[in-house]
Amino acid sequence: MGLTREFKLTTTFIVALAISSIIVEAKPFPGFSHTLSVKLDARSNAPASGAPRVSVAPGGGAIFPITNYGAKSDGKSDSTMSFQKAWRDACHSNGPAKVLVPAGTFKTGEVIFTGPCTAAPITFEIQGTMLGTEDLSMYSQNQWITIEHVNNVIVTGPGTLDGLGASAWKHKDDSFGGGVKLPVSLVFFKSNNSVAQNFKTVNSKGFHIKVLESDNVIVQNVTIIAPGDSPNTDGVHISRSQNVTVADSKIGTGDDCVSIGAGNTNITVIRVECGPGHGLSVGSLGKWKDETDLRGVTITNCTLTNTENGARIKSYRQSPSLSASGIVFDDIVMNGVFNPIIIDQNYASSHLKQGSNVKLSDIHFRNIRGVSLSKVAVTLNCSSAFPCQGVELVDINLSCARTSDGVAVRSACQNVKPTFSGKMNPASCLA
Repeated sequence: MGLTREFKLTTTFIVALAISSIIVEAKPFPGFSHTLSVKLDARSNAPASGAPRVSVAPGGGAIFPITNYGAKSDGKSDSTMSFQKAWRDACHSNGPAKVLVPAGTFKTGEVIFTGPCTAAPITFEIQGTMLGTEDLSMYSQNQWITIEHVNNVIVTGPGTLDGLGASAWKHKDDSFGGGVKLPVSLVFFKSNNSVAQNFKTVNSKGFHIKVLESDNVIVQNVTIIAPGDSPNTDGVHISRSQNVTVADSKIGTGDDCVSIGAGNTNITVIRVECGPGHGLSVGSLGKWKDETDLRGVTITNCTLTNTENGARIKSYRQSPSLSASGIVFDDIVMNGVFNPIIIDQNYASSHLKQGSNVKLSDIHFRNIRGVSLSKVAVTLNCSSAFPCQGVELVDINLSCARTSDGVAVRSACQNVKPTFSGKMNPASCLA
């Protein structure tokens, strides 16, 4: 009898061990320093109850598909929470991780990807199409997709962000913020060492891409599209950041293709095709009272087609006191641009009589060529309060589209004494 009882106890213990071994923790794979915090059912390799499926990318790394969190690819259902949950699990995993938007059309409201995260790098891969809901009340921060306080993030395609902006543009913000501030499609906020690449963004409600208070960010190989009459749909806007590069991209919008605001240091724009739009702009500067100095902007090897402006620097009248220096526009082609080269330090309402308090210095326009739609191809309209200093023009060759009518291009200067060298067409405004 004793032996039988002992045998039963032993058998029960063995069975208990077998049952407990069914639920195991995922083993680490190459590229991961720790185990994933996801429990798998050993019999089916499916997620244990309440845990989403996580797959493993070739070479290591966890993949978190939004469809495994309930997202529906019908273009109608609200998948906002599915995106948030997939990000949460990816963020808190270890090693490389990917939030995957597969083929299909997914509609969301405001999506905030926040950190800090234990995973690195984190890839947000858009294979399908994301639609931003038309309901403006769904954007509490006036942003659609926000990546904040997370470093080493890669946003990549080949999919599309469609802001569905047409229904919102009638509510646009005016020049001084009196209207509705429309949401930006993609924002990097305090997100260092990050990349946005190889995707398309169309019809944003507000700006398409914004880089804010970030360091070492690359935007490359992106296509940005909005109608030429869509308001405030800047392609890429950069503010209070450093070491940011915009490269090898095609941008056509209703506002600036690239706008570089105050507080930036070491910004590069290279090999960008711009048009339609308002051009490649440094500014507007001096719109807000808390703006800080800008230093080091290089815009080179770009082409502008049918844009309102080309190489532009603009600042507001009656602005706070700040400086902007070390600005270079080099190797730029103008294909039918209304204002190919322009400094406008009297931007905004004409009733503001005081000139801008932005101190512009060390400004260079080099090797700029093509066709102007205006007879005034070079406009240097500097502030009476702080005349521009150190403005240089080298090898400028701009013809007027109306030359058959006997119209010749010319320059116009105010509160500036620029230097000129090399080929100059139009002639120096000091001649």
